[in-house]
Formats: sequence, structure tokens, C-alpha cells
Amino acid sequence: MKTIIIPVVAALVAGIAGASEAWSTNPAEAMQQAAAQKKGVMLEFTGSDWCGACIMQKKQALSLPKVQEGITAAFIPVELDFPRKKQQDEQTKAMLETYKKSYGITGFPTLVYTDAQGRPVHTVVGYANPDQVMKDAAKAAEALKTQQALTNKLAGSLTDEQRRDALVQLLKTVPQSSIPAFYKPSLEELAKLDPEDASGIRAELNRKELLHTQREELADTFRQKNVHILAEQKPDEALSLMDGYLKKDGLLPEVKQAVLMQKVNLLMQQNRVNELEQPLKEAVALLPDSFEGKMCGRLLEKLPEIKKERGQLKPGEEPPLPPGAIRATKMIIPPAPAKK
Repeated sequence: MKTIIIPVVAALVAGIAGASEAWSTNPAEAMQQAAAQKKGVMLEFTGSDWCGACIMQKKQALSLPKVQEGITAAFIPVELDFPRKKQQDEQTKAMLETYKKSYGITGFPTLVYTDAQGRPVHTVVGYANPDQVMKDAAKAAEALKTQQALTNKLAGSLTDEQRRDALVQLLKTVPQSSIPAFYKPSLEELAKLDPEDASGIRAELNRKELLHTQREELADTFRQKNVHILAEQKPDEALSLMDGYLKKDGLLPEVKQAVLMQKVNLLMQQNRVNELEQPLKEAVALLPDSFEGKMCGRLLEKLPEIKKERGQLKPGEEPPLPPGAIRATKMIIPPAPAKK
């Protein structure tokens, strides 16, 4: 089978200084070693001198011999460090940014497990303790094994039906977020073999792309309108803006729920508890099993109690927090207007 190295790997032939001696700092070299050893590569995206979770994960998990043994059984570990205090030359910074962009890294720490060609098979975002890292490494190793077997199968002689089924298996094995950038040839071939999208893979990818776009548009709109400032100074205008946004055509339920959550938060801050029932019900109905849906469900259950508690408050008295809430801004019952 012909080995295809992704452009970023071909470009980054120089080592990237900063990791401990136990870890590689040269991704391209590590991938060459992985190909020879029939292993994968684990890319650790970290901020070694500023990211608290990264520092903890390195000290408490990744530096432990048993964890390193679990990782290196199937992967060659590579550290990609993005420090703030440590000096790096411009070439190194450019190389790191290229990797960061290529793998769509948005937060640290992130561990990306790939095959020897740099194609992701498993991705983990955020801190993990030693046991969790070991479990993730084992899960990644199993995904790599499956991916390699399917890749080898596709390199052989298959009927169109067999190729279609193998491609579906492959694209369902790897992280969906990696498909457009790293598995595009497989996706394009599947489109020809499955023009009706019976597998639903293309439809799901299109939905994820639409969701990303809509979330970006929501953030941009609320940023441009200064919604947080508007909520403090002119809450009715902020609520009107949210209600107007909810009427946009084609909004996915995740986006609608996000807007409703902001509306609920604003109503809570304004102590307008008598207006909470409808947006809470709407949010729960959209996606009852999401984090936001469950939170709204709990608030809905406690709404009679919340109304009772707040109804007994005097002007200027701070109301209690609802169950599970964390106080972000002070919520005060506004004093009664002065009589003229």
C-alpha cells in the first residue's frame, strides 16, 4: 500500500524543542518510526508553562512509567508545546501553528491519536487522570487496529458493495471531525458508491458543519449587539433581540436551546420568575437529554418553589440561588418606584 503523508507532516521535518527526553519532539520523524514499527502517533498539544490542566496532566499522568508504557504499546508520543514564557524561534512557532490549525485544536490539553500517516483515530480534549489516560490509550489502540485493518482491506481487490461497506466502517471508526480534512478521499469514494447516502454519514457531517456555522453566527450577532451590556442596561431590548433570533428560519435545536438558556438567565437576573415557565418548557422540549435540557428540566421542577421563595423577598433583598446554579452576577429585587 502506498503511504500518503499529509502536507503538514511533509513540511515539518525539523524537530520541535521543548519536550522531555522520553518524548519525541519531531512529529514527521515519529510518523516515519510509527510506519516502520506498525504503530500510531500520539500528539500532545500543551502549554507547558501556563496551562494548569496541561501541567497537572503531564505531572500526574503522562510522566508516569505505567502510563507511558500503556501509550507506547501502540503509539509514539510527541509533545507539541505552545508556551507563553519559554522562548521559541519563529520557524518553530510557525510549525506548531500549522499543526494546531491542521488538527483543529481549540483548547489545551488535547491528545490526538493518529495512524502513521497522521490521520486521527481518537481525540481527547481536557485533563485526564492516569486511569482515564490508560483507558483512552487502549480505546485509541483498538480504533487504530480497526482503522489499519480496514485501510489494508481497501487496498485489496473488492467489489463495489464490499468497498462501500468497508468505507462506511472506516468513517464510523474515526473521529467525525477529522473526516473532511484527513479522510476526504474515502468520503468522496463513498459518495460515488452510495449516492443516496444510505449510511447517513454525509448527512451527519453536513449537520455538524451547519451547527458550527450557526453557533458562530449566534456568537457574532450577540457580540456585535453587545447583548451582555444590553442585558444590564436595557433588559427588555435584550429579551426582544433573543426572541427575534429564535424566529430565524432553519435554526438547529442546539442553537435555539442556547438562546433560550440566555433568555432564562436574563429573566432570572431580573427576578422575572413568572416569565420563566414558557422558555424553560421550550428548551426542555428541544433536547431533553442535553446538559442544557436537563438543567432547564430541574429548574422547571423547582419553579413553584423558586416563585414562592422570591415572592417573600423584600425590595433589595438577594434571592437564593436555584438548584445547581453558580452565582455569576448579583440578582437583586428592584426597589419599588418612589411615589410622586
